[in-house]
Amino acid sequence: MRKLLLTSTLLLAGCMSAQKADNALQGYYEEQGNETFYKGFSFDGNGKVVGGMSNGYYFTRNDSLVVFPDKSIFIFKIKKDKLIGVSDWVEKGIWTRKKDNSEVNNRKNPEEARKRAALLAEFYDKTKKWSELDALVSDDLLKTNEDFCNRGLPRACLTTFGIKMVKYTPDLLGDPDKIKAKKLKPHPELIQLSQRIVSLGETEGYNVLGSYYLILGLQDKAFETWTEGENHGDAASMLSKGFIELGKSMDEGASSHKNNTKRKKK
Repeated sequence: MRKLLLTSTLLLAGCMSAQKADNALQGYYEEQGNETFYKGFSFDGNGKVVGGMSNGYYFTRNDSLVVFPDKSIFIFKIKKDKLIGVSDWVEKGIWTRKKDNSEVNNRKNPEEARKRAALLAEFYDKTKKWSELDALVSDDLLKTNEDFCNRGLPRACLTTFGIKMVKYTPDLLGDPDKIKAKKLKPHPELIQLSQRIVSLGETEGYNVLGSYYLILGLQDKAFETWTEGENHGDAASMLSKGFIELGKSMDEGASSHKNNTKRKKK
């Protein structure tokens, strides 16, 4: 009986150990075929997906890989050197480990890395039942994200920023043009939250704050913030800045063409 109890205890411990989250997966995985929009994922061995349009966080548990990109959640099954997509956006896709010169390994402190993986896995378990619509109406979701933000999870801080930006910016989901006319002042809580995000090592804090400034009609402040983010290596800030500059250039070109056309008619 004692042997049976000991065996059961060891089996239970083994199962619990198998359930532990980690983020040691490292290397570049390239899509085989053209089933998705995501041609490659580069995992840094320390919990971050780097490069391209797939920046985000990840953890592994058992034979599953869960990735948090900008939006949604990607879920894969790990089979040796292959990743099999099983969730929306990556379903039917297969990615194979490839040797790549851009490959990085940022795993310096395995114990701290595993703690971050466990925190992200706990966050996933508590929030996976909620939809994007819930983010706008669920106080429980906001409280959960605030809790994980306070515990040091950048992804939760970014979600909290998005929810509170909607809360503190009337007409954001209705008529955004009305916002600029109101000349609202930036909410200090959102500024502090962006600083919190940056302090946790997530440079996207610059991008979300710059986007918030732009919504309020503070374009100079937005560009100043994006430039700071760009100087700190934030790709999202660079893209936001470039997108707005391109739009301005196209508007100026269209206006110039229209004026030239009028002159010719005269």
